[in-house]
Amino acid sequence: MNNPSAPRTDLPFLRRRIKPGMAQPTASSVPASASAPASPSLSLRQPAPASPPASPSLSLRQPAATPASPSLSLRQPSTAPATPSLSLRPPASAAQPASSAATSSTRPQRPSGLTLGGAAPASSTSPRAKKLAAQREKAKREDHEVQLLFPAPGIRDIYELNLVDRVLRLSPLESSVGTLVVGGSTAVAWEDVRRVTGGQTVDGHKAGTPVMTKGNRELVGYHGRDALVSLRHVRELRRAVFINRSSSAMGVRLFSGESVALPPAADGTQMVLLLHRIGNVLELRAEPVPHDWSDLQIWQEFDFSMTHSAPTSAYGR
Repeated sequence: MNNPSAPRTDLPFLRRRIKPGMAQPTASSVPASASAPASPSLSLRQPAPASPPASPSLSLRQPAATPASPSLSLRQPSTAPATPSLSLRPPASAAQPASSAATSSTRPQRPSGLTLGGAAPASSTSPRAKKLAAQREKAKREDHEVQLLFPAPGIRDIYELNLVDRVLRLSPLESSVGTLVVGGSTAVAWEDVRRVTGGQTVDGHKAGTPVMTKGNRELVGYHGRDALVSLRHVRELRRAVFINRSSSAMGVRLFSGESVALPPAADGTQMVLLLHRIGNVLELRAEPVPHDWSDLQIWQEFDFSMTHSAPTSAYGR
């Protein structure tokens, strides 16, 4: 900006005005920086070393080696000591004592972080470890039994069990989820893995011993006109037989909605449904028997011998 040699004094709003009673200096004798007192300002550049001490200002550059006026700097000086900070790693130059180094070399290092299961594995002699080992061994035997079976169609492959298609096999998932419903049967007999045997008719007559699960529910039994098998506890079941003496077909339905039917009695022959558990799968088989056989004869034919529990008074002393 050009400074006029004869500024006007009658305009008080001008930035550079001459106060009354002061001699006007020439533009060449007075430097531009000395015309007004320096005020605190925000400076983005480093002040020149030959300039007089500057007022406190905000500087974004590192100050030079020459002593400077007090200022606020956003950069850390190169010669200043490092400020304390949070470090997650030990210092590289930290010297470890010889005794602690020898101890740490022989002692196993603990894993860092949160450990929920403990550093040491479970003892092989604990009851929990023995139980898990027995369950794994049992699962291996069951898988081996399933691998030895001959190929059989699934419930999605056939629609009716008859004299031509007499057997089907469920998958491990279908054999353990939900409830197997057998509709149209008039009597059922069951046997669990402990050889506890019982029977029941659709009219409510019972024989033998019922098998109760941990949920206080019958493993096999009637609910209304349908026979139910609780597949959640299917490992407690060994086999079951379903008898149909009505003139309608007998059907099997799974939790997934898949179903298969058995034809009613014809020409003096009736079809009974045998349910076997082999390993972790269920096998359904249709077997023809004479129509005039009673339920007891059918149970004896397939070796179902009813068991009876002794009365409670017999154990009294």
